[in-house]
Amino acid sequence: MTDSNLFRCTRCGRVANEADKFCAECGLFLRDAAVDQRLLLALVHERDGFSQEARSELERLLTMEPGHVLANHLLGTLYFHEGLLDQAAELYEKAVVAAPRFILGHYDLGVAYYHRGDMPRAVQSFRRCLKIDPNYNAAHYRIALALFHNGHLDEAQEHFQLSLTLTPEYLMAHYHLGIIHERKGEYEAAAREFEISLEESSGDVSSLYHLALVRDAQGDHAAAEDLRRRARDFAKSQPVGAK
Repeated sequence: MTDSNLFRCTRCGRVANEADKFCAECGLFLRDAAVDQRLLLALVHERDGFSQEARSELERLLTMEPGHVLANHLLGTLYFHEGLLDQAAELYEKAVVAAPRFILGHYDLGVAYYHRGDMPRAVQSFRRCLKIDPNYNAAHYRIALALFHNGHLDEAQEHFQLSLTLTPEYLMAHYHLGIIHERKGEYEAAAREFEISLEESSGDVSSLYHLALVRDAQGDHAAAEDLRRRARDFAKSQPVGAK
């Protein structure tokens, strides 16, 4: 336990844990029970789909205890789902400042920055996740995406490969590895990754398109045309407005 998790009772001076409600020495009430009640009520509202009610409870809670880690994180997540990325990031920042080893807070902060298009700060947040837990597979995948979009292909490749070592079912990692190999002119390696990404999604248009480009680059124009036909057929088979 670090010193940041400790404080002294104002009545008797005994050192208490931050989470203690009462001083074990003199019985002084250390925390407002309404804070815990509001957090519980917010969690119930969030679980039941009443996001506005959950948001109101959390906002009231944070006026009482501005540094509450879970309240900042949960309210940040509600803002994130509403598309309020700046507000979400601000609350996630408060959560991880109060609890520097709160790995989910760092991860969600990275995701918020990623969706804002701020790849350097997203990378920074995901690096903090990996410093806490080097085997955090979702952080490896997310940092790889951020590095990929920021043009750092070699390091992105390393993290995509690590994410697949930890979680082999991340098929989109194979797709992005294929793109990286394609950009480097490593066509056979690119083709292998695109083919793997198609194993569970035989109609994936992006993988079919890029695999066609690879086959063209290798001189196999008949295979390339067949892949483009498959991509067109799949696109036509999708309902209007389908994503």
